[in-house]
Amino acid sequence: MSKQKTIMIILDGYDYSFVMKNLASLPFLSQLNDQKKLAALESVVPADSIPSWTTIYTGLNPAEHGVIESIDYLSFKKKIKGDYSVIKGKAFWDKLSEKGKKVLVFNPFIAYPAWDVNGLMISGPVFEGGEISTNKPEEVDISKLPPLGGLVDNPNDKTMPAFFENNMKLTEKQFDSFMDYFSKGNYDFAFLGILTSDRMQHFLWKYNDPTDNWYKKGNRMEGSILKMYQLMERRVKEIFDKYQDEYNIVVISDHGHGRRVQKTFYVNQWLINEGIIKDKKLKKRAIEYSKNMTLRFLARHKIVEPGTRFFKKFKFAHKVKNADYVFKSNDSKVYAPKFDGCNPFGGICVNKDKFSSVEEYEAMRQKIIDDLMKVKDHDKQIMMWVKRREDIYSGAKVNNFPEIVYRMDPDYGVDRGLFGHKLFGINAMHEIISGGHKFEGIIWGTRTDVCEVKSVLNMHNYIMGLFDLGESK
Repeated sequence: MSKQKTIMIILDGYDYSFVMKNLASLPFLSQLNDQKKLAALESVVPADSIPSWTTIYTGLNPAEHGVIESIDYLSFKKKIKGDYSVIKGKAFWDKLSEKGKKVLVFNPFIAYPAWDVNGLMISGPVFEGGEISTNKPEEVDISKLPPLGGLVDNPNDKTMPAFFENNMKLTEKQFDSFMDYFSKGNYDFAFLGILTSDRMQHFLWKYNDPTDNWYKKGNRMEGSILKMYQLMERRVKEIFDKYQDEYNIVVISDHGHGRRVQKTFYVNQWLINEGIIKDKKLKKRAIEYSKNMTLRFLARHKIVEPGTRFFKKFKFAHKVKNADYVFKSNDSKVYAPKFDGCNPFGGICVNKDKFSSVEEYEAMRQKIIDDLMKVKDHDKQIMMWVKRREDIYSGAKVNNFPEIVYRMDPDYGVDRGLFGHKLFGINAMHEIISGGHKFEGIIWGTRTDVCEVKSVLNMHNYIMGLFDLGESK
C-alpha cells in the first residue's frame, strides 16, 4: 500500500555533480545512489532561484507564470521586484489543502507573506526586509524563530569564516524549528525550504575549487562547501530515519551550483561588429573603457571588493556597473536586455514593432541565431544553443522572455558593456561572487521513481501524484 503522507525539502543550489564527485564523503547519499534513489534534476531557463521555485510550486513553466527575475547579489540597490501572487492558490500545498490534507509549509522562498492554508504556513521576507509571517500567529512565537527568507549579507575575505559559521548554525536552527513544528501536528504534507546552501556557495567557491583563479591552496576556508553538504545530508538523514516508514520523503534543489563564470562575452560589441546596432559615442566608450580598466586593475591586485565598496558611494555607480546608460532600449530595433546577470544564459530583444514586416523581423531573428552560433573564443565555440523564446517554452507570458535566448559554455557569462573592441573579457566581480548557478540540480528520496522526475517542471505533478491526485495544475 502506497503512503499517503509526504515530506518535501528544497535545498537551494545543492549540486548533483558535486555530490557525485564526493560520494565517498557523503555516505547516506552514496547509499541512496546505489539504491537508484538519487538522480540529476534539470532546472528552468534561466537557471535561477525565483523562476525555478515558482515552477516547482505551481507546475507552470516560466512562460506560463511569467516570473523570470534573477537575483543580483552585487546590486547596489538591493531590491527585488516582481509579482509573486501567481503562487498563491496554485502551489501544491494549496491544492492539497483544498482536498482536506493538513499541511505544514516552513520557509517557502518568495511565497510571502504567508496565507491561509489547511494547517500552518511560516515564511520569511524576500530580500527587501520585513518580519516573519504566519497564517496562525496564535500558534507561532515568531520571536523564537531563526531568520527566514532571503538573506542580504555580503561577506568579504575577512568576515568569511564568521559568515560560514553563522550560516551553518542558522541551517541547524531552521531544521530544528521545522522539526519542532512538524512534531506538534499530524500533517499529511510538510514542506521545508533551506536557502543557506545557495547563499554559502555563492561566496565559498573560490576557497574550494583549485580551478578558480582566486583559489589558494591551504586557505582557511578550504573544504567548507563539503562541510555544508555534509551538514545538509546529516540533517535530512535524521528526517529519513525518523519518518520514512510513515512518509514519502523527497529532497530536491532548484538548480545546481559551481564555480561562477570567469570569462565574459561582450554581447553589445558583437551586435556592433555584426552591423545590427550602431556604435556608441566616444564619450560612452571612454567611460566603459575606464570602468573595465579599473576593474582589471582591481582584479589583478585582488582588491575588487574594497574598490567596488568605494564606488558604491556615487549615485551613478549602479548604471555604470550594469552599462544601463550605454544602450537605450526604448527606440532600438535590437538590444541586449538585463537577463540573468553575468551568467551563461543571455537574451537579445528584437522589437517587432520597429520592423516594416513580419518577414523582415523573422529574418533578423534568424540572422542573430545563426551568427551567434558561430561565435568563437579563439577556436572554442561558446554557444551551447541559441533559440527563439517560443521554442523553449509556450505560455501566455512568453513575451516576458527576450525574443532570442542563448545558453553559453559554463565558463562564459554575459557582459552588456564595452571594453575597446574586445569580444571577451574577465569577470572581475568573480572575486566577490565566486559561485554561480548551474542547470543541473539534484533529486533524492525514499522512492525509486524520483529518478523519473527529470526536471523541476515535473515536480508539482510528482507531489500531487503521491496523493493520487493526478496531473492537476
